[in-house]
Parts: sequence; structure tokens; C-alpha cells
Amino acid sequence: MTNEPAIPAQLGRPERMWQRAVVLVLIAVTRTARPVFRLGDRELSCSHSNGGWTLSLRPDGKAIFYGQDVDCSDTTYRGDKPVDLLVNAPEWLPLDRLRELNDGYELGYLYWWEEGRWNRAPYPAFVDDDGLAASCDGYAGIFDDKSLSDSFADAGYRDREAAARFVERVAQGTVNASAFKDLMDSASEQSPLPGESSVPNALEWATRLGVAERPAAEHAL
Repeated sequence: MTNEPAIPAQLGRPERMWQRAVVLVLIAVTRTARPVFRLGDRELSCSHSNGGWTLSLRPDGKAIFYGQDVDCSDTTYRGDKPVDLLVNAPEWLPLDRLRELNDGYELGYLYWWEEGRWNRAPYPAFVDDDGLAASCDGYAGIFDDKSLSDSFADAGYRDREAAARFVERVAQGTVNASAFKDLMDSASEQSPLPGESSVPNALEWATRLGVAERPAAEHAL
């Protein structure tokens, strides 16, 4: 991600980023028993060999997106010390944790969503790349629908209609075993995981992420 002022607008609304991130998680858990994602309280993180990112949503509509590319963040690896990414940062951010990351060379970028737009600290002129795009390498589906479609294809799910059906189920919060089986049956290559083990695990993730279909008894309440 470059040092252009308009770049934050390309991130999109945080709730839409979250929805795409959920799809990325659910794609991953149908293909591997050890996904690179970690889910906390309204916080989703992705950690891989090239770095990683964290997206955190707040009940008041505010959000945080931060991370690092371990090879290419000019904010960290150029200059005498890391760029101070907490300049102008609002008080509602977890400032102690972020300061520790920033001063410890573990924070390449920090964006916060407030009043309907993404914001960040001003960058020095030498910063051409804060590492945002590279930190999402392989998981760029969080940014836009085309990249999300590519994420399905990269996982072996090249049937666009099956992928679209699955995205719709996630959006509706009605993901169930049939939705996973429909997606997995569309794969162009066999999954390394047997369906009888991957579907229950994937359903557990869908439940934790809040997109699993609720039992009929709950709908009746």
C-alpha cells in the first residue's frame, strides 16, 4: 500500500471487510486443519510467514486495521527508527498495546475508522510502502469482491456460482453443513481433508464467527 492520500479509501467499509474476511476464514478451514486465523472478541487476525493483519470492530461503529509485512514496511525498515504511527491517534484505540508494537518494530501500518472514513498518521516522505498490501498477500480477498473471487479459485473452488452461493449464505448468516458441502463438492481438486472431519470443524468456525444457521427452535423464540 503506497503513500498516496487516497489509499485509505480503497480499504472499504470495515463491516464489509469483516464479511469478506469471514469468507476467507471459512474457505481456509475447508482446506486445512491449521488455518492462519485467530478470532477474538470482535477481532480477527491473520498471521502468516510474510507478516499479517488484524481487523477489529467496535460496537460504536469504529474499527481498527493494522499489521505488518515483515520484509517491505518502509515505516519500519527505513529511517533511524520506526515511524510513529500513533501520531494523531484517537484515545479510543488500545494505545498501550499499539505503542508496544510500534516501538518494537512490529507495526508497519495502523488505520482507524472514525466518522465514516479511514485515517492514519502522516507518513514521512521516504515512506513509499507501509506493507499493507504485501501483508495481505494470499488473503487480498479482504479488500474487494474480485480478489475474494480469486481467493476461491486459489483454494480450488473455481465454480463461480457455487462461490457466489456460499458468499450469500455468509451474508445471510445461514451457513450450515449443506452450504459447506455444496462448496466443497464444487472443488476442482480433492481437499486434503476428509469431509467428515472438515465440515464439523468448519461449522464450529461459522458458529464462532456468527454466520451459522440457527436451529429452528431459536428462530421461533
